[in-house]
Amino acid sequence: MATIKLLGVSADLSTANNVALSTFVRVVNTGAGEHTLTVANTVGPENDGGKAGSVVVEAGASEIIVKQPTDTIIAHSDVKATPVARY
Repeated sequence: MATIKLLGVSADLSTANNVALSTFVRVVNTGAGEHTLTVANTVGPENDGGKAGSVVVEAGASEIIVKQPTDTIIAHSDVKATPVARY
């Protein structure tokens, strides 16, 4: 398992959030069911934005999302996001 350094506080993803402009974001689904997480880009890849996409996060699961700083993440309020860095 990778070692990470916390760069900020956790927040729910019920509204689109760039998670402190972080490029690595740890997400945790604290709910009892699976939830879809969507990464959206506010600027296109030609302007250093990332690729948009969605992923399902299982109940109780955590993932590291790699994104561009301006990309936003949105999901159910049960999904919490924390900006992190490799350590």
